[in-house]
Amino acid sequence: MNPDGSPTIQNNTDLSTQLANLLNGFQSSQNQNTKHNLSDSLTISLKLNNQNYALWARMIRVAIGGKSKTLLGHLSGNPAPPKPSEDGYERWEQDDLVVFSWLIQNIEPTIASNLTEFPTAKALWDALVTTYSSGKDKLQTFDLHVKANGIKQNGTPLEEFWIIMQGIWGEIDRRDPNPMTSPTDITTYNKLRTEQKLFQFLNAIDRQYDNIKREILRMDPLPSAEEAYAAVRKETAHQNILGTTAGTQSGIHAGLATTRPDHNDRALGLAARGRRAAQMSHSNPKSTKLTSSVTIVE
Repeated sequence: MNPDGSPTIQNNTDLSTQLANLLNGFQSSQNQNTKHNLSDSLTISLKLNNQNYALWARMIRVAIGGKSKTLLGHLSGNPAPPKPSEDGYERWEQDDLVVFSWLIQNIEPTIASNLTEFPTAKALWDALVTTYSSGKDKLQTFDLHVKANGIKQNGTPLEEFWIIMQGIWGEIDRRDPNPMTSPTDITTYNKLRTEQKLFQFLNAIDRQYDNIKREILRMDPLPSAEEAYAAVRKETAHQNILGTTAGTQSGIHAGLATTRPDHNDRALGLAARGRRAAQMSHSNPKSTKLTSSVTIVE
């Protein structure tokens, strides 16, 4: 190293230049990868038609947000786009064209052919909302509540029927959200909605589950609709495996105990059955052995 230190300064300058070039190269590579990812096609499992807007809108938003959350702003307009004279407008316009193309790709061709002239992705999105969304139409909300209260399983596989009910409840929650503001009122309202869903589910499933319905409704506190579904599904599985009927007491108790264990209630039930067995044995000694064996099986 020279006394004036010039070689050291030169070395430091070279190192700084190399680091700057490396960072610039990395940033360029990241931008290229991002552009490549955004340029990829985006296809969801259904295309927009005249029947499925609510589901399609939810799915396409999730798919776009999965690519990049910032791109959802091209649907909402928030944040506002830069002006054409401002820095960043060219990049914004490129991203907007990508989002626009994703929307068009997931619309039925007969509909999409009339939508290609909109200037931005938001203009296209707003047009779809105006055309297909019923917004806060109370008639639609009323119809959903009627469906939730009147729907019947009618032999539909339990899992398939549960998905249908979940869809109706989800649409009701979207259109008719919790209106309360205070924490106590919000909790109370949610509890009422939870009980309402439970009653709707139990009312909807087939008569073969009547015994387990009664067992569920005796529980305190009441289970959620999800817990009731789990108990009914478990009982159905037992019926399929063992060839038993819905009235088989041991299967019903097993399903409920697994879903929501309540040892006190179960103990009281066993004690009551023990008392009944003792009474039967005194009134009919010949039945003592049979009654005892049934109690053990339970």
